[in-house]
Amino acid sequence: MITHTRARGGAIHSPQPALDALLESITRYRDRAWDAAERRRTVLCLLDSLACFSVGQKLKHFGPHAVAARTLFGADGSPAALRTAYVYGQAANALDFDDTLIGHPGAPIVGAVLAVASRDRLTTDAVLRGIAAGYEAHWLLAAAARPTPERAARVRSVGVWDTVAAGLAIGVALDTRDEDLASIVGVAASHSLIPYTGKWYDRPVPGVKNNLGWAAVGAVLATELVAAGQSGITRPLEGDSGMWAMAGSDRWRPDPSVFSKPGVMRVGFKRYPACWHLQQYLTTMSRALAQLPEGTALDAVVVRGPREVEKFCDHRITGSADVAFSLPACISLLVSGVAPGPAWDAFDDGSPELMHRGRVRYEHSAVAALEVVAEGRSLELAVGTSDPLDPAPWGLSEEEVVGKHTRFAQPYLPAAALLAGTPDSEFSHQPRRGRSEENRCSS
Repeated sequence: MITHTRARGGAIHSPQPALDALLESITRYRDRAWDAAERRRTVLCLLDSLACFSVGQKLKHFGPHAVAARTLFGADGSPAALRTAYVYGQAANALDFDDTLIGHPGAPIVGAVLAVASRDRLTTDAVLRGIAAGYEAHWLLAAAARPTPERAARVRSVGVWDTVAAGLAIGVALDTRDEDLASIVGVAASHSLIPYTGKWYDRPVPGVKNNLGWAAVGAVLATELVAAGQSGITRPLEGDSGMWAMAGSDRWRPDPSVFSKPGVMRVGFKRYPACWHLQQYLTTMSRALAQLPEGTALDAVVVRGPREVEKFCDHRITGSADVAFSLPACISLLVSGVAPGPAWDAFDDGSPELMHRGRVRYEHSAVAALEVVAEGRSLELAVGTSDPLDPAPWGLSEEEVVGKHTRFAQPYLPAAALLAGTPDSEFSHQPRRGRSEENRCSS
């Protein structure tokens, strides 16, 4: 049996040690026992997520989600919690520009909390505490259920824990009592997504590559069911039939070391609208281009790395979501001078901005590197490899996150006031004016 030590002292010996440890880890957010650095980092998570939501709802492959949401959940002006959760979760992840930590925690967690915040007129403090608790829950569960590399090659479990984490985020934002938080886990487990299998990188990549909007809806629904008296799965995290098995993992290893650094402090913010596996290659490519004289003609780019990088070197762009998973396409956009943002999924095979794809090729190597050949000059640069359990140092800085938010999402929230921790008030953010009715989500 796993034993977890409470932050307040004493040990838990319980039929549900994993659940007890999970709830203990998020109690401090409900009790307001978190420090200024965590709060500040949580503000960045919110600002980055709103930026990604803003660009995502403008994408072509997001359109069907907006239409379906209006049909299923009602038009603007009706009770909107489920619609807000769904639209936000789908839009925030649509461009693959959103934060990363064993998945994409921001889209479902922020979407679910904002859906309830708008309805229940929550304070900014409650919203931020809920978001931080959701990230913590997501981090602890996903870290404990990380499969072996062999299993991970067959089953991709991104998104499985999102409904549970987002449900707990809502619970903390609403100051829910311990016994109801436990019930939320059991009910949310019943509404969680099953994992992708071996089809994760098959082309074309679908516009619904991550169904995070539905994960957010499941979280809202789970909390409402618990409030109405519904019970959940008994001992949802425990034993050989625990939720980790449903998540597609072949092991469950709660590790005390995961408590050493909060989830929000670990999350990485993306510089490019592309899979996290490509971020460091693209950063290195930008460095290489900066070292070449302006107007230099590109002859070739050699991508070197382990076999897991090879699947990202497909030149084909057969769907609007494909660019985020094609290193040749992303490199071509950088060479063409297209700024990272919503334009990155606006091209097809015939677009001149993607003409450089054919000059990118892959070579197997134990060391990640990028060689750029231009006008007879060869420039080779090492590519850093980020820590999947702590990608924060490899992502955007605080200043860069605020810049990303300002560029794409203003005037949603006053970033400076939030970061300064100004006196608490009712949370609100107003969307930009001028968006089409189908693509608007008020939260």
